[in-house]
Amino acid sequence: MTIHRKAIYGLMASVAAVSLALTGCTASSSTPTPSTSASGSAAAQGDDPENAALTYWYWGESDAPGANDWMKARIADYQKLHPGVTINFVEQTTDTLIGSFATTAQTKSGPDIATQWATIPVLSQAWAGAIAPISDYVDKAEMANWIGTQENTDKGKVWGVPLYVIGIPLAYNKDLFAKAGLTAGPTTFPELLSDCKALKAKGISPIGMGNKDGYFGAWFFSNFGKQNLDNVGELKSAIVGTNNIADPKYTGYLQAMYDMKQAGCLNDDIGSVTLDQGMSKFKQGEAAMAWGTDGLVTSWSKALGADKLGVVMTPKWGTGKLADVYNTTQSSTAFITSWSQHPKAAAQFLAWLHTPENLASWYSTTGIFPADTRFDQTSIQTDLAKNLWKFDSSPGAVWLENYLPPSVDGDGDLAAGQVITSGGSVADAVSTFQKATEKWRATNTDEVKNYTAWAAN
Repeated sequence: MTIHRKAIYGLMASVAAVSLALTGCTASSSTPTPSTSASGSAAAQGDDPENAALTYWYWGESDAPGANDWMKARIADYQKLHPGVTINFVEQTTDTLIGSFATTAQTKSGPDIATQWATIPVLSQAWAGAIAPISDYVDKAEMANWIGTQENTDKGKVWGVPLYVIGIPLAYNKDLFAKAGLTAGPTTFPELLSDCKALKAKGISPIGMGNKDGYFGAWFFSNFGKQNLDNVGELKSAIVGTNNIADPKYTGYLQAMYDMKQAGCLNDDIGSVTLDQGMSKFKQGEAAMAWGTDGLVTSWSKALGADKLGVVMTPKWGTGKLADVYNTTQSSTAFITSWSQHPKAAAQFLAWLHTPENLASWYSTTGIFPADTRFDQTSIQTDLAKNLWKFDSSPGAVWLENYLPPSVDGDGDLAAGQVITSGGSVADAVSTFQKATEKWRATNTDEVKNYTAWAAN
């Protein structure tokens, strides 16, 4: 979710759901130890966690500016503490993250540690036998401190390690709002449309976003698509065909996107610029509002001035119970590949990233909240950060896109949003989503079977 995210795929897409209950405390800084009861693969039996050469395919910079430098520094520190271990850092790009791993997984070769967006991108690779469960190598007592493990849990196993949690608030420029006679960010959909009208009357572009890559549509689905649902189980039923995905309960959010476009809320070039390019309009003071990840919003605050930026939750549009909850997710997940010859060494390093010292350095470097209850919340100092923490730690938070199979996300969710932003009809957009869902059911027998079993749990 950066460029979420949540929210972010190349040809396929991001996924996962969250219901976070975040609490803060401090704890011992000793390196967590692998589980003594771990069984794991045959490779694990002869694996020496203090003598290994590991390769890590890492993604995180798009979500959290500064993440790459932080990880490189942590690797350097870890290698000093464990001189028999070397870790080769290989940055992954947003557009190829899903496809590159899917390709290497077919040959069971490549990295020892890799990244995918949470839930279905992770679980689908677990179902395909490409991931070793982290719960086979790390004690339950250690994992109990990690926030978001439920996003990557299936068949009694935890398949990945959460490193951070983020949400996507709607940011607004207080100065531009004031020029339009507005004093606060919108909290309801009618208010959002009304604010757009007031801003346009003053010659101000209301919202700066981009959907050439489909990611604005993915975010819109997660923020508005959940609002007619009472629970995520309803979406699961529509994905497997028990309920009709074309029902407005599930795809009615596309009407809201259409209404915003017709009202002039969205920048005229939204269909021809990427998400990054569209959001940059807000950072440069050329648009009054934009959705962005916690990390991006923090960077925008520094660029515009902390006193000029406000944040609100996505305005309320729907009538379901999920209309009142936020959109937090762990976004990216680190995991051990099933073919790694050093799973114990990989697990020990990933668990070490959760020591309190590393949690503190992550937050100070990126401004993103670590996915661990041991994070010292007293380090949250600015009003903006306190507001973001309040949103992210609110009960019941869910990132709806996390429940979509990758092909449904890419060919349905992202593509449907592009129909709207390119000037198409709501009916054509809904049809696009429906056809992608039906195609997935017809052509992915094993994944459908695993998804259905997972969804039932």
